[in-house]
Amino acid sequence: MMGKTLGAGKICYVLGPAVVFTYLLMVMGNFVTSTDSGLACPDWPLCHGTVTPPLELSIWFEWGHRLLGAFAGILIVLSTVFVWRHHKGVPRYLMGAVTALLVFGVLMGGVIVITEAPHLDSFARVAIVSSHLLISTLVLICLIFTFRYVAVQRVVMDKAYYPLLFSAVYLMVVLGILVRYSGSSLACPDFPLCNGELIPSFSDYAVALHFSHRVFAVIIILLNMAILYRAVREGEGVIGYIVTFFLVLLQASFGVLIVSTGMFLPVIVLHGATGFLLLAWLAYQSMPYFFQYAHKANGTYQETAGAS
Repeated sequence: MMGKTLGAGKICYVLGPAVVFTYLLMVMGNFVTSTDSGLACPDWPLCHGTVTPPLELSIWFEWGHRLLGAFAGILIVLSTVFVWRHHKGVPRYLMGAVTALLVFGVLMGGVIVITEAPHLDSFARVAIVSSHLLISTLVLICLIFTFRYVAVQRVVMDKAYYPLLFSAVYLMVVLGILVRYSGSSLACPDFPLCNGELIPSFSDYAVALHFSHRVFAVIIILLNMAILYRAVREGEGVIGYIVTFFLVLLQASFGVLIVSTGMFLPVIVLHGATGFLLLAWLAYQSMPYFFQYAHKANGTYQETAGAS
């Protein structure tokens, strides 16, 4: 058992940075796409046929994103090796999924360049770019699940609201990705109405997609308010739900600003960064409910059911 404890400590020094750099990679990817730098390097895996491309801003946005991805990939591979050496069961399965997703994501990155998908001028290109980011969200979630499993050896769980919030927010993130890359971000150019109507016509798929994202965001806000109210009444898990509610409101505020500022770049980046952070926070809080959890009791490690 001592070996497991030491192994967990060493793993966290690699797995923690892997989580952080994966998050930064997702934020950087959103920035690259938002600045139309996705094809600044027209070849892959090199950039203009070299590892030292021309000193142009858009080129180095894209090349920097690739270099950051390479560094995050190295950390993920090292994390996988350490986890497989020191753990069995759930952590191995999660890191196996991360490795498979990482390989798929790297290949998709090449496909994005080869097919010139950042032009986003067809359904296929939108699907390719959206899929690449969705793979990244799954990598981040699996890394956080693994980190929580091996780093926190004991947890006191309250009622299982976090899995509900996590599932709802993940669906909202998926919708947001589709809105962003289908060019639907300004399909409703006004707020709180949509094209001057409380409930717009759904004949235009872009309007339907954008409005659905808005409605889903309102549902999540109301759900958070209800859960936070109940937590305050019961005096259970209040701080965690306050943090969640704050991140939800911040994310929604940036969403409103995207519309009111007409897609101002810093707001777009902050909207994505906050959404990914919210997803990461809820993944961390939800992990014990989704998997059997290793915790320390009376000096020994035991496996317990994920939910209480």
